[in-house]
Amino acid sequence: MGSAVASRTELRRFLLASAGFAVLFGAIGRTWGEDIALELQKTPTTDLGWLFIGWLISGPPFIVAALVWHEGGRLAPSERRDRGLLLAAWIGLSMFVMPAKLDSVDSQFGTGALVGDPLSLGWAWGMLANVVGFAFAVVVLTVLHRTVPGKPSAAQLDLTYRLLERAWLVLLVVSLGFALYGNDAGIFHSGT
Repeated sequence: MGSAVASRTELRRFLLASAGFAVLFGAIGRTWGEDIALELQKTPTTDLGWLFIGWLISGPPFIVAALVWHEGGRLAPSERRDRGLLLAAWIGLSMFVMPAKLDSVDSQFGTGALVGDPLSLGWAWGMLANVVGFAFAVVVLTVLHRTVPGKPSAAQLDLTYRLLERAWLVLLVVSLGFALYGNDAGIFHSGT
């Protein structure tokens, strides 16, 4: 019972921290997004680099959080807390880029759209992989719980989680390929 309470407490802390960081990074993006993008334009990074960074912002944090959660029993409580807060910050960082896809790159990054456009395109590809990964996980876990008589065993759940982790990683690798080399696919359009 104590472990379940700790897990609920940790999950609640993680979700609250994610929401807090999302609000923080969203406010930073809305207030200083253009200034930050203009400073980033001064770096010697190409469009492919910004696509990759945008993908890094949205792609890996969810699967890394799932991996840390699944393997959390091997970590000390303070390590789980610290890693949970870092992952919450990483997930919240998406709010710095996401408004560019919801509204427009110009409204989020203004004259810094030269950086903001590939950054938001890479972000969109990473987030698409996560949406597909979440949907696949829901379907697989629903099928598991409906087809196994009674409650799935710990071994069945562990095997299923490991399958989902690997499938999600494949989705992320495919989305990275599309982010870097799929601009002509026409799925996501430039905001400028």
